[in-house]
Amino acid sequence: AQKNLFFIADSTNAERDGFSVPERKVHETLENIIKTVQGRLIIGTFASQFERMVMIIQAAEKLGKKIVTEGRSIKTNLEIAEKMGMLKIDKGTIIPAQDIGNYPPDKIVILSTGAQGEIFAALMRIATRQHKFITLTERDTIVLSSSVIPGNELNVQKLKDNLYRQGVSLIHYRS
Repeated sequence: AQKNLFFIADSTNAERDGFSVPERKVHETLENIIKTVQGRLIIGTFASQFERMVMIIQAAEKLGKKIVTEGRSIKTNLEIAEKMGMLKIDKGTIIPAQDIGNYPPDKIVILSTGAQGEIFAALMRIATRQHKFITLTERDTIVLSSSVIPGNELNVQKLKDNLYRQGVSLIHYRS
């Protein structure tokens, strides 16, 4: 049998004192936002924040909202989850972006990649008016559902700047 001699782990903001917000608290906050926000809701998240994505979809579905997924990694992860039986989404809950106009804005939740300000990710394309089907208005609310990864500060600031220029309401982890 092999004996491990060394174990190393890496965690964002590991050098910061104290505790991070428990995921349960994040879920409660997001669920509350999904319930109370008027108008369209766009949530920027990591496709790897799997539990969070599932929770967002279930909360939206419970409230009779339609979900648009933007970003290949999100689509892929949700497909895998459905195949594995980890997630059951009602038929018709997830709609293509081009169908957004067929529903009232407060029935739409857009789940998008790019909360770290990645240039070609869906959220930046939306923020810079380069998305084929999603154009922001001042009635939209954007949630950046992840803390800024060290090194991405400038990109995230550019993303926020572009979003604020569209007149949207912006909610991020510090607020």
